[in-house]
Amino acid sequence: MIFTARGILVSLAFFAILYCPLSMLVALAFRCMGRKCRPSSANVLFGLRIFPFVTCAIVTLFFTFPSFWLLERASLDEDAATFLLALCALFILGVGLFRVLRAQKRTTGAVAQWVMQAASFGSEVRAPQLSASSGAPPLVLIGIRKPKVMVSDAAAAVLTNSELKVAVRHELAHLRSGDNLKKFLMSAIPFPGMSRIETAWREVAELAADDSAVASRQEALDLAAALIKLSRAHQPTPEPALATGLVSGSASISLRVERLLGWRAAARRVQLGWPWVLLILVTITVCIAGNYPAALVLTHRLTELLVP
Repeated sequence: MIFTARGILVSLAFFAILYCPLSMLVALAFRCMGRKCRPSSANVLFGLRIFPFVTCAIVTLFFTFPSFWLLERASLDEDAATFLLALCALFILGVGLFRVLRAQKRTTGAVAQWVMQAASFGSEVRAPQLSASSGAPPLVLIGIRKPKVMVSDAAAAVLTNSELKVAVRHELAHLRSGDNLKKFLMSAIPFPGMSRIETAWREVAELAADDSAVASRQEALDLAAALIKLSRAHQPTPEPALATGLVSGSASISLRVERLLGWRAAARRVQLGWPWVLLILVTITVCIAGNYPAALVLTHRLTELLVP
């Protein structure tokens, strides 16, 4: 029991030692890159945001603790600094849990005030939808496990049928991209300085959803008209933490309208999609698995060197 507790303590300390510098490096690298990003970079930004935590979690679970369990001697040799580093890791995880619970509570409370009754907007819109009171955002995607598109009575009143359909398709694009889940994950892994990446991701996610929602110039004009009407009727405000709205403070309405007015059919581009990412990850995993004993020895040496 004591040996297991020591392993957990050292693993948490190693997590803190690795996570903090890696997060600072990512934040610094993004600051040097600048804020100008294309819609196609939304997944790249999200991957960059979660990279430090995912990397450190994998190293901690599959390398640090197993190497300690197999290679560490039984004598107690950790000092006070190890305990402080472990507390730092627990603090990071605790803050992430607090942020997620708070975001979930606020989002649930806001939705409970908005929702009035179920509604339908035609056979072309294939998603559960809700109608909402005038205090709600015009259109917003709510939920993670069972997402729904919420349409306020104000939006239904000012938009034509074609404008409403393309606006809902914008929200469905967020659904397909799992943007609410991505917000949930980013809330769960806090670190100072990462807000720049999160803001940039929200901006390009809106542009990417605009691009995904339209397939012709007329649809682009309909979405632009919807943005103009709703931005005039509803002051853009930040949506709930675990929801994604059509008109919000996440991206410039004028920039989105300008892009839509200048819409043209995009040429097909070769992109690094999830299948390719999965293939790369599987290849790396196979290579590491073939040298797992050596990797454990190297991790144990690094642990002894870095953890007091």
